[in-house]
Amino acid sequence: MSIYLVPEAGIDQLSPGQGTKIPTKVGGREAVEIPGDSGTEACTVAIAVTPNARMTASTSLNEGTNEEACVLARELAVAAEPKLPRVG
Repeated sequence: MSIYLVPEAGIDQLSPGQGTKIPTKVGGREAVEIPGDSGTEACTVAIAVTPNARMTASTSLNEGTNEEACVLARELAVAAEPKLPRVG
């Protein structure tokens, strides 16, 4: 699991890797979920902080499915979202 802030690129600049971006919302913020971004058993959820900044929560499992990885990535994103700055 990892959570990191990317201050110089928003969710629009996020590469889907081997997955496909699925638009979603987390805590009322624009977000994308990318099942299978780094192959099977992986998922990333990225939340827009500003148009040019994002927070990314990623998980990679030793065994399981992309959906199982996405459940964990969503949990991380939902837990971290209230701590992100509100802009505007």
